[in-house]
Amino acid sequence: MRFKTTLVNYIKWIARIWSILSLLFISVILFGHIFENEGFNFNSKLEFIWFLFFPIGVYLGLIISWKLEGVGGLIIIGSLLSFHILSDSKFNIWIDGISFPGLLFLIYWIIKFYPLKSSPK
Repeated sequence: MRFKTTLVNYIKWIARIWSILSLLFISVILFGHIFENEGFNFNSKLEFIWFLFFPIGVYLGLIISWKLEGVGGLIIIGSLLSFHILSDSKFNIWIDGISFPGLLFLIYWIIKFYPLKSSPK
């Protein structure tokens, strides 16, 4: 039981530290676009929808995950999947790496709130 508690805490803190780095990275990109002379230029409504899923949906999910791990993780994973489906993009190390804490938060939430039953001794 002690091993499980330690493992759950490691997963939670790895997700939190990674989420801080992801939030900082997304913030730098967003502020760079905001303060750029051109700002945000969307060529189509579809590009705007992509933007709502990544980075905005992932960003909000990362923030929510600090308080509600399961909800935030679902928002992150849902936003990422929606972005990939709508944009027809393949695996991207930057996009998927930034979103990886969502999977860790979901794993943490599942292990913590839905523990596996141990076998009788």
